[in-house]
Amino acid sequence: MITWNYRVFREDSGDFVIREVFYAEDGSILGCTANAVEPFGQTLEELATSIADFQAALTLPVLNLTDMPQTAIPSKRNSSGQTLSSAEMRTRLGLSSSSSVNKEAS
Repeated sequence: MITWNYRVFREDSGDFVIREVFYAEDGSILGCTANAVEPFGQTLEELATSIADFQAALTLPVLNLTDMPQTAIPSKRNSSGQTLSSAEMRTRLGLSSSSSVNKEAS
């Protein structure tokens, strides 16, 4: 099963951002989102959970884009051009808010 969490990245500019990072079953990194993400929620509770997930990222080692595996797989957008929020993705994957951050991954 693929897992994910938020991780802090240091950009070439020296700025720090947070991206979603995806892991294989063995814990190896599969990749990350192309763009930085930000906390959000449709309710205050969802926003609080999102912020807690971001805070958990601060406890993990900082990554760079060069730490990501290089793949030749082109990205595909769905035909509608819409994207899913992480909360909607959690729901679709059957993950609860408390299990959204895999704190054991590094």
